[in-house]
Amino acid sequence: MGGYHPLVQLRYEITPADYLEMVKIVRPSLLSRSVQICLGVVGLLLSVIAYGYFDNYWSVLWMAIFGAVIIVQVFLPYFVRRNVYYRNLRLYGTRTVTFDDEGIKSDSEVAHVEIKWTSLEKFRETKNLFLTYQTRDQVGIVPKRAFPSFPSQEAVAHFRDLLASKVRRD
Repeated sequence: MGGYHPLVQLRYEITPADYLEMVKIVRPSLLSRSVQICLGVVGLLLSVIAYGYFDNYWSVLWMAIFGAVIIVQVFLPYFVRRNVYYRNLRLYGTRTVTFDDEGIKSDSEVAHVEIKWTSLEKFRETKNLFLTYQTRDQVGIVPKRAFPSFPSQEAVAHFRDLLASKVRRD
């Protein structure tokens, strides 16, 4: 073991911003939310038009309902996801992660995890993160800010090359 050196070793914690960026990539519910927001806007406009032609009580009630649908679709997902993060803070705490020839080893206060490269389906890169997928729902987060030479892109490029050599890219 004396000659063993990890290819990449990082120490980091996953912040709320990291988690929310990952969720936006992994759970792109934008289409269904957009459809519901559009339906809410159409309903709200029809309610406003109906206000002049029908009973004001029902028009105001429908305006309130469609307005609430719009507000819920715009803001609720953010608060729900943020709440999930804060309910599970120990899972996102400081960890030391080693990426070597066999795979990924992560040590934190709550767990020691070893993942073989062959168990990863793919990886994705965002502006601030690398995401490693074991399944569609099981995603590892590696923030680019964790690299020692950040904002220099040399270590980030080395890590990207390592992932590309070991894992399929989405």
